[in-house]
Amino acid sequence: MPLQSLLPTIRRLEDLAELAGALGWDRVWRELPPELIGGAKRSVVIARQQAFEWIGAVGPSPKEGIRAARHFRSRGRMVLLLLLDPARRALTVASAEAPPLTISLDAPDALALARLTRCRARTDETALAAAFRLDDALGGRAADERFFAAFRATLGSFMDALPKRLAMEDRHALGLLTLTRLLFLYFVEAKGWLDRRPRFLREEVDRCLGLGRSLHRDLLDPLFFGTLNRPLDQRSALARRFGQVPFLNGGLFEPHPLERRWRVALPTPVLRNAFDDLFERFHFTLTAPGAGAIAPDMLGRVFERVMEPEERHASGSYYTPAALVDALLRDTFAAWLAERLDVGWPEAARRLDEPDQAARAALREIRILDPAAGSGAFLMGALRILAGPPGPAREGRTRRALGRSIFGVDRNAAAVRLAELRLWLEVLAAMPDGPAERVEPLPNLDALVRQGDSLADPATGLPFPPPPAGRAALLAGLRREVIVSNGPSKRAAAAVLAREERALAEAMLSGTIATLETHIAHAIAMGRGPTLFGDRRGLPREERMHLAALRSLRRKSRERLRDIRRTGEVPWFHYPIHFADVFAAGGFDLVVGNPPWVRAESIEPSRRRYLAERYRWYGAGKGRRSGYAHLPDLSIAFLERAFELLAPGGVVGFLLPARLATAGYAARAREALATGTAIGVLADLRADSRAAFDATVYPLAFVAAKRAPTPQHEVRLRLGPAAPAVPQSALTAQGWPLVSDGVRTVIQRLRHACPTLAERFTC
Repeated sequence: MPLQSLLPTIRRLEDLAELAGALGWDRVWRELPPELIGGAKRSVVIARQQAFEWIGAVGPSPKEGIRAARHFRSRGRMVLLLLLDPARRALTVASAEAPPLTISLDAPDALALARLTRCRARTDETALAAAFRLDDALGGRAADERFFAAFRATLGSFMDALPKRLAMEDRHALGLLTLTRLLFLYFVEAKGWLDRRPRFLREEVDRCLGLGRSLHRDLLDPLFFGTLNRPLDQRSALARRFGQVPFLNGGLFEPHPLERRWRVALPTPVLRNAFDDLFERFHFTLTAPGAGAIAPDMLGRVFERVMEPEERHASGSYYTPAALVDALLRDTFAAWLAERLDVGWPEAARRLDEPDQAARAALREIRILDPAAGSGAFLMGALRILAGPPGPAREGRTRRALGRSIFGVDRNAAAVRLAELRLWLEVLAAMPDGPAERVEPLPNLDALVRQGDSLADPATGLPFPPPPAGRAALLAGLRREVIVSNGPSKRAAAAVLAREERALAEAMLSGTIATLETHIAHAIAMGRGPTLFGDRRGLPREERMHLAALRSLRRKSRERLRDIRRTGEVPWFHYPIHFADVFAAGGFDLVVGNPPWVRAESIEPSRRRYLAERYRWYGAGKGRRSGYAHLPDLSIAFLERAFELLAPGGVVGFLLPARLATAGYAARAREALATGTAIGVLADLRADSRAAFDATVYPLAFVAAKRAPTPQHEVRLRLGPAAPAVPQSALTAQGWPLVSDGVRTVIQRLRHACPTLAERFTC
């Protein structure tokens, strides 16, 4: 009998034995002295397996039950207590190291049922292992902490089990690939779409183990590559054995190039442990998480947990709290709508929440970029805003927004994978419940979320022409084809897109070379031309240097063109090529995110030199003083790059280090921003409860439009409405006072009235 039907029938201790039996434990009956459990009118051992016992009792409070469980464990006796309260029609499950789980017998909630279900018996574990497993199932540490620790440990076990001939990064990528697929499937199972079986994955694992088969080759491979990635009518007899499983597509269930190259399989014991120690210990839900449940909102922390601390520090990648992401995005969207609709910020914020026809039309065409996407927190938040409130139309809005408006880039392949996973989960959550055969395939995201370096510009210094409108429109259509296609047609569409991107890159480089050769020929002709007296003119020093620079750029262009022709593809990421349609239209409307905050000493010297040459704000931060303290943070380069990628009137919404407002290395950036952009928000978030980072950071919320400010423009000092403000004219290169006019006046009076220590004392 299902637990949901069994619980309302429980009236007495004998019924608790039925419950334990339904969970697979061996039923027994042995009366215990009532005094063993404080407050118990009666207590009985109702089930056991090996040395682990279930004890039923009537009368004790949850606190007394936990005390008794700890007393038993301190004496080496592993037990789980079921405490029946007939008057309240409640059942409390108590263990030694978990908070008590109290269940309404007449109306049990889904999460409580899921946690109780995970207390099923396992024939192959000791009493101590069962005790630890049930502690986890019932609570113990916060679910997200336990899940992410277990996720990282499982990833480590996968990497250790793969052949050592594979490079470390390949083993990491293959292990993460398998884990993310399984994680996604547990959310699909929560939707009821795996043959309508609530424990489909556990049952299939047990069936495969019972037959002595390989979990990887005999379960995961046919499930991933013969079932989930094929329409129902194209599946083999083996795949149809899985029952009504949806065709998901989405790129997640296609063989990865690394899988095609290495063709390795994880050992069955390692995969079995992944199911037992990770996935089967938790309840997965696509709705708002409750205590003990794992929801998509929690998955941002996976990114930092699957990276080593040294790598996280070097890349400046940290999880951004969801509440802060939402607040910054809403402020940024409203700032853009204010620019687009020519209204004030409060009115734009209202129309973002209650869009009229003009706001809806604007939001349908918006293009949003996160240039350092990480695990996709800002992309997912932006997608939620565009998808609007829940309802029958949400799935369609989500798919349209994802295919048209969301773009992301990150250097880290693991980050790109996790960002795709979270966006797919947003689509999954928006889908209405229904039979598996009616599930629409997921979109492919590999043409929207790209692995690449946003700061490394292969066209630096080159007179690159903008992408032609006609070719850009062709590439946009090909990208849409890749997004919605599947199987062989998807591979064909991706090949056509890659070919056209290569053709565009070749055409742009060829045009650049032709332009440079024209300038070079003109300079040479000028040098060879006669003077007024008939002598050869020659080239002055400055013109010779200019000619040398033109030849250097031509050599660089030719090298780039040879790279493309040698590899048969565009071997580097370049915004005007890979997002040509966006740049043909002028650029992105929003550039948002939490770019890496990396101190200068953590950046490779050659990269520091490149950044200083390529980015004016970053290069200006070096100054003349020695030492790393006077070198700029990497986020300065991302900030300058963001404004380059914006369309006129577009808006940047970034989380930046608070020291940007005062540090000497940011003086040129402050001057350029204060005079050349309309700053909407400068909010010091150190005291904001939403800025609860997992690292010691001092964030600043920054929102600014790419246009000159009006003389009366004011800058809000907090996110959201009713914030104190300062005139933008008060912001100078020397420093930005992130305080209201009144506070700033007091500070200025103190400075005038009180000498500094340097003025008073000489060292």
